[in-house]
Amino acid sequence: MKHIVITLVGADRTGIVENVSSLIFKFNGNWLASNLSKMAGQFAGIIEIMIPDENLEGFETELTKLKGLRCIVNEEANIKNDAEDRRVSISIVGNDKPGIIQEVTSAINHAGANVVKLQSVCESAPNWGGELFKADILISLPAELDIDDVTDNLEAIANDLVVEINLK
Repeated sequence: MKHIVITLVGADRTGIVENVSSLIFKFNGNWLASNLSKMAGQFAGIIEIMIPDENLEGFETELTKLKGLRCIVNEEANIKNDAEDRRVSISIVGNDKPGIIQEVTSAINHAGANVVKLQSVCESAPNWGGELFKADILISLPAELDIDDVTDNLEAIANDLVVEINLK
């Protein structure tokens, strides 16, 4: 069995996920994990699967024939056991302005942590007269990293950004 990760990007339309899942099933693959999303009319997804070695070439050929999707198959998937890593959630709320994500992710990176998942949105803040920026970030901390290092880095930028940052 081959452990692979598929990346898909294209204009959103009905049936994308069903088409991909049908191909995985057709070639005796097993869907292990995924992260699929639609934004601004575009579809993006990452899917982790196991597939028999002898079926991989046929699967890749069929996958690239899916209309309107760019597909990348990574056969060198780096499957690392993250059991020793700790996960911490960060929420950010504040007036929107350029650079919030850059500053926050830089602080996380320089502390030695890794962004695992990031979801953000700007929405109208009628009481404030502008856009309100919100983000939820899941980070992974290696066993040897002290959470205080991340906290200190984030607290150092929170006032400059005029945002509220909470770790959970």
